Amino acid sequence: MGWNDFRLAACGEMFDNEDGTSWQDELRRLKPGDGLNFVREPESPHDHMAVAIFTERNVRVGYLRRDQAEWIGSKMDRGYIVDAIVQRVKGINLPGAILWLVMRLNMEGEEPELPES
Repeated sequence: MGWNDFRLAACGEMFDNEDGTSWQDELRRLKPGDGLNFVREPESPHDHMAVAIFTERNVRVGYLRRDQAEWIGSKMDRGYIVDAIVQRVKGINLPGAILWLVMRLNMEGEEPELPES
């Protein structure tokens, strides 16, 4: 595991996108190590500091919590490269469970690594 990596949970995974794509359906497709992208959403009607989480297929699957969005978003605004991957999807092996995204992040210009099992 990278020295500067840290774990972070997403929020809002039970919603759907404006185009009808299901965040839960997209979470079912994810595997540990899959890449994630963060996108600032300053025009969000709910929070001008919002940072959305998108999969490599460009499907939104959640958001950073507000306190995390303020911190990470400000780093993004200052040019920091924030790399993120899926660490795991909680509930994936439980039929009918609501799924939750857990990510690995690195803001030091390195690829995050999955922790050893």
